Formats: sequence, structure tokens, C-alpha cells
Amino acid sequence: MDTEAETQQTDVARGAPLAAVGCYLIWGSCPLFWALLNDVDPVELIGQRIAWSLVLTVIACKFILKVDFIALLRDARARRFLIPSGLLVMVNWSLYIVAMVTNNVVEASLGYYINPLVSIVLGLVVFRERLTPLQVAATALSAAGVIYFAVSYGSFPWIALSLAFTFGIYGAVKKRGGYPAVPTIAVEGIVALPFAIVALVAVAVAGKSAFFSPDMSLAAWQTRLLLVLTGPVTAVPLILFATAANKTPLSLIGFIQYISPTLSLLSGVLVLGEPFTSAHAVCFACIWTGAVLVIADAIRKQVRQR
Repeated sequence: MDTEAETQQTDVARGAPLAAVGCYLIWGSCPLFWALLNDVDPVELIGQRIAWSLVLTVIACKFILKVDFIALLRDARARRFLIPSGLLVMVNWSLYIVAMVTNNVVEASLGYYINPLVSIVLGLVVFRERLTPLQVAATALSAAGVIYFAVSYGSFPWIALSLAFTFGIYGAVKKRGGYPAVPTIAVEGIVALPFAIVALVAVAVAGKSAFFSPDMSLAAWQTRLLLVLTGPVTAVPLILFATAANKTPLSLIGFIQYISPTLSLLSGVLVLGEPFTSAHAVCFACIWTGAVLVIADAIRKQVRQR
């Protein structure tokens, strides 16, 4: 039985980087989804996102996984990790929505370019992870590209830095806690729920709610459906991220994270019409050269193990 359990744990650990890749592929494509909701008040978007992701994870816990996520709220140690993580992810979501609805997709992508460096530093400092020489070179290249991009951006990128640090610290808290993915997302949703209720009530009272609007046209119902879909768009990648964070070194997650801002940046430039400058080109070249070094290092390790 012990051998079987160890085998299952090993399988999960091996699949964790794939969960991270899936997570960042979804997140990288999200600007195209949020662009469909540009006409919705950002305060309502934040509230709907929290509420529907909570509904989805509670259903998954109750009827699919059959786990008692409320037990985590009774656990003093779990509360020490999950209350801060719930507040951090709520702040991160809010900043991201603000960036999307104010046409700051490029600055948001800059934040998620900086975020992997935060994750790598946290992995080294908090979890005592070690980088190989190739990973050190990759980190230096990526940092150089991000710094050049930030300096060339032309103004202080407060949204980018806030996104990077809130999500970087969120990932470290999740890893330190080590709790199962879906129940923890449900608990984080409960932590954020009072803020969601206040947001939704405030928008409804102001007569700006798209979901509770008296408009019964086809376009209004399409908007309501998109608002419901903010649940899975939010919860699914978060579940994949929590799965990856528990079983993958933060330094490795840091490199995988570059998938998301690259896709976001391409979406902003190719689809949403934001400019692509020489600063973007330098940043891309540095980061993807670093990514090639990391891939080469991983292949080298596999060859040695075999």
C-alpha cells in the first residue's frame, strides 16, 4: 500500500509542471476573454469573478471530489495560510481587471514578466532552492530583458509591479501551506466573498449592473453568460496553479510563467491593437533565450538520469 501511495505521489509530482503549463496557457489567453466584457463595470467584474469561481469550486468539492473544504476553516494552521492567500489573490484579480478594462494589457503582461523573477527569488530565499549554472544564466538574461522593458516603458509601472508581487507572494504562501488545490480555492473564495457581495450590491444600487439589468435583449443575456463563465475562467487555472505550486519548485514555475505574459502581450499587440516596440523585442529575445537555456538544462538532466 505504501509503495502504491508513493507511486501515486510521484505521478502527481511528474504531472505538476504540465499543470503549470496548462495554467499559464489559459491565463495568457484571458485578455481576449476579458475584452468581451469591456462594457461591464470593473467593480462588477471583480465581484462576479469571485462569486462564480466560489460556486464552481464548492460544487466540485461537494459533488465531484466529495471533500469537506469547511474543515480547512476550522484548522488554525490552514487559516494562517488561506486567509492571506485569499486576500492576496483578490487584490491581484482586482488589479488585473483594472488593467484589462483600462486598456493596459501591455503593462499587465509586464507585471507577469516580472512575476517569474519574484517567484525565483522567493524560491531561493524562502525554500532554499538552488539554481544550476544554466538556470542562473537564464535568470540573469530574463532579468536584463525585464529591466530594459520596464525602463523603456516610460512611466512608473505600478500596476505591473503590484501584479508581480501580489501573485509571487501568493504562490509562495500556497506552496508553504501545501493544501489540496480545489478545497483551498473554495476557502479563498469564502475569504473574498464579503468583498464580492459589497461590490455587487454597490453596482446594483448605482444602477450599473449588467447581470441584474432589466434589459432582456439577446446581447444582455450573452453578457450574463460571459459573467457566469468568469467562474471557470478564474477557478480552473487557479486549481492548476495550486496543483503545480504544491509539487513543483518555485524556481521552475518561475520559468514556466513566461508563457502567460508572452501570450498576453501577443494578444494585446496582434488582436487588441496595442503597439509592439523595440523594448518588447529586446525583452522577448532575452526571455526566450533564457527559456531555451532552461529547456536545455532539463534535457541534460534527463539524459544524465537515464
